[in-house]
Formats: sequence, C-alpha cells, structure tokens
Amino acid sequence: MPSCDDVAAAWLSNTDFADDPAAVDLLSRAISPRDYAIKRDSLPVAAAADPTTATAILDLLHRGQVPTMAAIRTLTAQNEMRHEAERIERLGRRAQRAIDEFGRALARLAHEHWTEHGVGPVRRDVLNSEPIMALIREHIGDVAPAAVKHLWLIERAQRAGWLASNANPQSLCAARRFHAAKYGNRVSLRPVNTIGTIVAGYLADYRNATGRAPRWSTVAHELRDDKGRKLFHDTADALTQQLWLRTAEWIDLDDEAPVPGRRGRRALAKQARR
Repeated sequence: MPSCDDVAAAWLSNTDFADDPAAVDLLSRAISPRDYAIKRDSLPVAAAADPTTATAILDLLHRGQVPTMAAIRTLTAQNEMRHEAERIERLGRRAQRAIDEFGRALARLAHEHWTEHGVGPVRRDVLNSEPIMALIREHIGDVAPAAVKHLWLIERAQRAGWLASNANPQSLCAARRFHAAKYGNRVSLRPVNTIGTIVAGYLADYRNATGRAPRWSTVAHELRDDKGRKLFHDTADALTQQLWLRTAEWIDLDDEAPVPGRRGRRALAKQARR
C-alpha cells in the first residue's frame, strides 16, 4: 500500500509542485494527519478530482499552508466572495455608463411618491420596481433582486445630480437634474454641488447685507451662476427645488424663508479657507 508521501507525490507530479519535497510534506500532513500525531479530519484523495478543490489545494501549497479540508473550505468561500464582488463591480461599471437613464427613472419614481404621499419611497421598493429592473436587464443583464443594492444605483444617481437623500427614513427625492431637465439650457447646467454652493452663498450674502432671509421670488429672480445663467426658471421652480436643497442640507428654512443649511455652511467655510 503506498504511503501518504507517495500518494501526495503522485498527485503533485502533474502540477508545478512536481518533485517539490516541501509541498509533498504539506499535502501528506493533510492526507494523513494521524501519521503526524495531529487530530483533524484527513483530506480524501478523491477530493482533488473536484477542480475547485484542486485549485484551492494548490493555492494553499503556494502559500506554504497545509491544505486541510477546513482550510480548503475557508479559501473556497473567500474566493467565491471575491469573485462575486468582482462581478458586481463589473456590473456597477455598466450601470455607471447608463447612470443618466437610471437616474432619470429613479428620480421620477421618487418625485411621484413625494407628490402622492408627502414622503420619499423606500429604497428597496424603487430599486426592485419594474421600471428599474427593466433598465437593469437592458443595460446590465440578469441581476438577482437581492443583489441590486450592490450596484449602488441610488448613490451613483445622487453623485450625478438626479437624487438627494439624508439620514432620515424615506428622505429620497428628485434632485437638480430632474427638475432642470424640462428647461434645457434656459437654466444653469452647472454640477449639483456647484448649484448647492451658489445657493448657500447667495443666501448668506443676502442675510449679511439685509439682516433677513430673502423671499423665494427674490431668489428665483436674482440668482445666477458664474456664467450669468439663471439657477431657477421662476418662483414655482425654486419652490419645487427647495425640497432637494433642504434634503441635501444645502439650505434650511427659518420661518419658511431659506437660509444656508449645514452642508451649505461647510462648503462656504471651505471656500473661505482657500
């Protein structure tokens, strides 16, 4: 009957570890731990017939570790998690390429929910809604509903300026790009963070100059970006957009009048330090 060393050497003969005594010793310890006075489950020789297990054994030997069944299971689980994370990352890159389509659809759902219920939708509900799942199938492929959250669609759409939210439950709402889209280039096309900073800066300057907060009609009429383009189409547009500005903490309300919010004040303080 061949010894465990013979069995190990025979299995490794067709690998990079052929004639490697250190690898033979490590594999022998896994095949017959009792020969080394070690109390653990032995590695069945037949286990190496499974490609995944065989790969894990070789990976462990490359690391100088004994390929026990426990070590193989742990490494296999880690590899599966890593492969899934890499797969989701690849899918996320596909999602990013179509983020304006996702953002527009997500913003529409959030806006409709606010209009009907006075609060934002639950994230899980919008992500698993048929319009979003249809876009996922079109642009990304088949993704299990439980894995959709790992695509970070809402976070990507927020960075792109389609959505806003904060730590409060059901705060998700449509943001700048959704509201400005209907006016084309008649209103500012500056990025969302630039818009928020401009609004906060205007509110701070107005209050410093007059001792009070401006009316929304004044904000809508006077506020311009660095290219002289209006930020809001009219007063109604400004009043509609106060929701996302307040949600994202660019502004706050003082007796229904707009003042710089926490995020707005931080942006202005950072600007002043430059």
